Amino acid sequence: MGKKQLPTTFIDLSKLPNPTVKEGKTAVVIPDDFYNEGCKLWRFSFIGRLDLKGINFQDVKNSFEQQWKLGQGRVQFVPMNRGFIIIKLHSQEDKDKLLNVEAWLFDQQKLNLMEWFPGFDAYKHNTSHATVWVKFPGLHVEFWIFLKTLLSIGKTLGTLIVVDKRTLAHEYGHFASVLVDINFVELNTNAIHVTVGGLDFWQKFEIQKKPKFCSKCKMIGHTDSECWKKNEEQCE
Repeated sequence: MGKKQLPTTFIDLSKLPNPTVKEGKTAVVIPDDFYNEGCKLWRFSFIGRLDLKGINFQDVKNSFEQQWKLGQGRVQFVPMNRGFIIIKLHSQEDKDKLLNVEAWLFDQQKLNLMEWFPGFDAYKHNTSHATVWVKFPGLHVEFWIFLKTLLSIGKTLGTLIVVDKRTLAHEYGHFASVLVDINFVELNTNAIHVTVGGLDFWQKFEIQKKPKFCSKCKMIGHTDSECWKKNEEQCE
């Protein structure tokens, strides 16, 4: 009574590498074929990133599964730290399908994708990009009624995603909004110089929900005042 059957492994433990010692501490040398087999398992994977604050992860999975329509069991989402997600796919064909679309969106956020690579560490991977809504207060309506003109202005800040529906519907006239993927390392101004016909002016912009950005580490996630590193040399 009270005895429990412990789980067992089907691996022949005698064929595993024996422990060694390095600098007085326990060590092990993993065979290359073990490691290569592990890498092969993720060879069709992407690493994605979203701002997951206040977001239900299951909603993220459901949304992209519906958008991609890859089929049952052909995609697996593995959550990591700092908003990173491993997207494990079934084949190269599935990877190509995702890459053939300019942008995948969830709740007006762009899913930034990069190839999975061995040794990826979410804590060490620095990202300076974020998808944000940019407002152009006071921009005359003749500039944003014509979509191409507004997109031309927004393009100076980064990769354009979409124009706000209320802007396109002309629901208000005191500002226009564009969703842009911005590299905050390259953002060094709060206004855009515009020249058209006989007009020549500086157009100010405002970033809604601007993410925390450290100019020392060149990464999003914390501010300069919150940075634990003491000086710029330590951030390199």
